[in-house]
Amino acid sequence: MILEQTEGTKETLSAQELFTLVRDIPFVLGVDGKPETLIRDNCGECTRKHLFLAPRLRKIGYKVDIGLAQFDWRELPIPNDILLLLKQPIQYHMFLYLKKNGISTVVDATWDKDMIEKGFPLVEWSDSGEMKLAVRPINICAINLPVLQARSVVSQSINNVKKLIHGPQKTPFNDAFNNWLGRSEFRRG
Repeated sequence: MILEQTEGTKETLSAQELFTLVRDIPFVLGVDGKPETLIRDNCGECTRKHLFLAPRLRKIGYKVDIGLAQFDWRELPIPNDILLLLKQPIQYHMFLYLKKNGISTVVDATWDKDMIEKGFPLVEWSDSGEMKLAVRPINICAINLPVLQARSVVSQSINNVKKLIHGPQKTPFNDAFNNWLGRSEFRRG
């Protein structure tokens, strides 16, 4: 796998190295950015991380599908005063389904290694198909990537119109969560 780096150098990475690199990028909620700039920006949430990983894992021979799982933020090790800021505790989480050489697994590079200190699980790469999700799923579904991309374009367009009309959206939960993680230096785009 070839990964273009910001200095213009090229580095060959295995699937495990790529997964670990992306997983350990700081998890930050609500920071805008394209998947292509994940490495440069050094921050992302589950969607951005997995949309970055998907085409790169395809290039090295994996069949990749997008997974979406409903989950409950209240089941994660987040302080109650932060959880009370949620408008809706049941939300969606993105991950990947991988298949190669007859082995299928889920891939979830969401929580970075520094989040262990806060009680979040660290998902490790496994070639045996034994990887876990970073959240306890309520419902799971596979989504065709082109359909997801089309929905994303529509959703982003709606959000852009809302910003024009109402100004930037307030994100008390995201801001409090990022501050709790010590990541207040990341600002919304």
